[in-house]
Amino acid sequence: MTTSVQELWAWFQERPKWLQDAARRIVQNVVLSEQDYEDLIYICISEAIGKEVVYSGLPVHALDGQDSATPLRLESVGDVKGINALCLSKPLEFGKAQLCIIYGRNGTGKSGYVRLLKHVCGARQPGELLTNIFKTGEQHQEAKIIFTENGDTEKANTKFSLWAGSPLPELQSIDIYDTACGLVYVNEENEVVFEPWILRLFTELTNTCENMSKLLQNKIAAQVSKKPAFPIELSSTTAATWYSGLSAQTTTKDIDGRATWIPENDLVLSDVNKRLSEINPTAKAVALRRQKGFVLELIRDLKKTHQGLSDKYCITYLEAKKDAKSKRMAAEEDAHKVFSKAPLSGIGTDSWQLLWEAARKYSEDHAYKDAVFPNVSETARCVLCQQVLDQDARDRFESFENFVKGELKSLAAKADNDFQNAIDLLGNVFAGDLLVVKIEAAGITNDAEKCAITDFVGALTKRREECFSAEEIAEVSALPGNTILVYLVQFARNLSKQARSYDKDAKEQNRPKLEQQAKELTAQKWLSQQRSAIEEEIKRLNMISVLEQAERLTNTQALSKRKSILSEKLVTEAYVERFKNELKNLKASRLAVELVKTRAVVGHVYHRISLKNAKTAVKTSDILSEGEFRILSLASFLADAEGRGAQTPFIFDDPISSLDQIYEEATAQRLVELSKIRQVIIFTHRLSLISSLEKYAEKFNIKSDIICLSSNTIGDITDLPINLKRTDRAANTLANECLAAAKRAFALGDVAYANKARGLCGDIRILLERIVELDLLAGVVKRHNAEVNTKGKIHLLAKITEDDCKFIDDYMTKYSAYEHSQSEESPVSLPKPEEIEADIGAISEFIKTLKDRTKK
Repeated sequence: MTTSVQELWAWFQERPKWLQDAARRIVQNVVLSEQDYEDLIYICISEAIGKEVVYSGLPVHALDGQDSATPLRLESVGDVKGINALCLSKPLEFGKAQLCIIYGRNGTGKSGYVRLLKHVCGARQPGELLTNIFKTGEQHQEAKIIFTENGDTEKANTKFSLWAGSPLPELQSIDIYDTACGLVYVNEENEVVFEPWILRLFTELTNTCENMSKLLQNKIAAQVSKKPAFPIELSSTTAATWYSGLSAQTTTKDIDGRATWIPENDLVLSDVNKRLSEINPTAKAVALRRQKGFVLELIRDLKKTHQGLSDKYCITYLEAKKDAKSKRMAAEEDAHKVFSKAPLSGIGTDSWQLLWEAARKYSEDHAYKDAVFPNVSETARCVLCQQVLDQDARDRFESFENFVKGELKSLAAKADNDFQNAIDLLGNVFAGDLLVVKIEAAGITNDAEKCAITDFVGALTKRREECFSAEEIAEVSALPGNTILVYLVQFARNLSKQARSYDKDAKEQNRPKLEQQAKELTAQKWLSQQRSAIEEEIKRLNMISVLEQAERLTNTQALSKRKSILSEKLVTEAYVERFKNELKNLKASRLAVELVKTRAVVGHVYHRISLKNAKTAVKTSDILSEGEFRILSLASFLADAEGRGAQTPFIFDDPISSLDQIYEEATAQRLVELSKIRQVIIFTHRLSLISSLEKYAEKFNIKSDIICLSSNTIGDITDLPINLKRTDRAANTLANECLAAAKRAFALGDVAYANKARGLCGDIRILLERIVELDLLAGVVKRHNAEVNTKGKIHLLAKITEDDCKFIDDYMTKYSAYEHSQSEESPVSLPKPEEIEADIGAISEFIKTLKDRTKK
């Protein structure tokens, strides 16, 4: 490994991991597949977020490789559909020679083929490829392209591809030159096509970076936001500002602080809205305080009942009830003993005791004021019946009084009194309409809260009733909790707080502040309702952030800078030198132009053709003549394409347009020289160019093929005209095809024969002229050729005989007659088919004689 290569390898080790892996794949496989891009995207994203990733960089000696070029040649274009007006019955074949000339007059389809090939090969400035504008309906564009790789090796491989709109990767190395291409080369900056393999690696890496960037941008574009639109009426809130500023840095804590809503906030928002809706805040404050009074009254009533039915008082009641019952039973048993012998029943009952007490009062107040009740003296009378008491009656009176004033009776009376007190302590439960009135007075409108109060009172009522019938506390349902009392206390406090707020509103008139507070609370509530959407948006923004970090790793600046440094050494000087040499080859060294490097950007190096010493900035094409423009564009094109040293085809469309004789000759010679190592395909309508090409092909011993396009069917292939064929082949064509057609026409009549025979006679005259140029004079002088070519040929002129001259003179005279206007008085009749056949045979024999003579 050389020092420079070692330093470049070390430079690669400092590049992003995905780029190192991409470089390895390009070196090993040349072209990256879809799977390669998927792998590289994964590596790039992982690298962006700091995730550990497995990758392979360039092997140690990977940069020691050499340039290589795969030979390529075009074989044919066929099955053309929807391309201009091209209508070919068979494929356009480019022959087997290195030099292929496709001849056609204007409008025969040459430019259509070139436009098609530009799109097939991905050439610069391909232009729009139109369909047949004279046809209606949709026209699908396609063509079948046959080509051969490694044509002269054992690995020759003939392939075909169906083109349907996109350039074929296998043919993108083909160079195509036409007028549009020439304008680009002269007027615009152009990237150098020639690149040593190490620079091509940089170009491929640059393209890979651009592709990766597009893939990542597509992924970013696919991250469509589903974030709901923030309510316009709340746009002035801090919540709106926070929402619009959501980013990948927004944390869960931030979301908790902004998008959390608790029930208490509903009360605050409701309070604020109520305050905003109140026209007279002072009156509202008074009403709220009055409502608070009713709430407090309700609380007192409920609290008193709740406390009265506590376990403590219930147990007191149950114990008092039990005590009163037991003591009453004891008193009753004692009374039974006392009153068992009484003649009447019911002694000791409540009604009897009332009667007894009434008797006591009557005795003490009226009958016996000074005597102790009952008066049982011997003369005493019954206070009820007024009869004198006998001894039995006096005894009963004394026993009755002893009972009434006895201990058991007193205990029973006390127990009954305690029991009554215990009942009073339980209190009364207000319910029904009274409860409804109290709830409404307290301003409680929420159904759930009203039900809670009703249920609370119902539970208390049930407990009280159960207490009355129970003997033990265990038989009584549990005391309900005081949650509703806590709520009512808080409700009362809120009313007080609201009243103070209304007092403040009345005093300060702070409505704008309240309106903003209402908006802030409403916005916060909206955010809480969108929390899941906010969290999804943060995930999306995080993904975009990761993808953007990954895309930054596809930046081509480092590649461009390094390639620019390398291209200074490997490309620029050589490219400029090639341009100078091409100008020299094309006889254009006198032109005051130069090729200068303008810039290197995104891994590409650009050059421009400039006028030397120009004082005003103008386009080169505005100063140069059309011919000079054409020759300069050719020189630039060839300098560009030849630098690669590739063995891929050159395609030229009418390269000598506007060139004078000197430039035309130089161009023809250069194109033939190119065909020594590469297939050269030339489309032209210029016979002079064909003549020059044939001359230099013969000079350099290079085989060539000439293909002719039909003048009748655009793009179709037809036989070569007589003036483009070798004389012996032309004679065979006249004998085998044209004469046969004339014979068939002869059988149809004079008119049909005259049309065929006149054309055949004209072709014979042209053949005779070609014989003079090519065979008799051995090509020393030719039409469309300014040179007199005597090298290796001048001695052949000495072999011309008088018989040769007479033969040519006789036949030229005979067949020229049919080319000129004839006198009506002495017309020249067309020869019969047999006569023409004999003449063609004689001419063929004459050609053979001349060719045999030149070989001696």
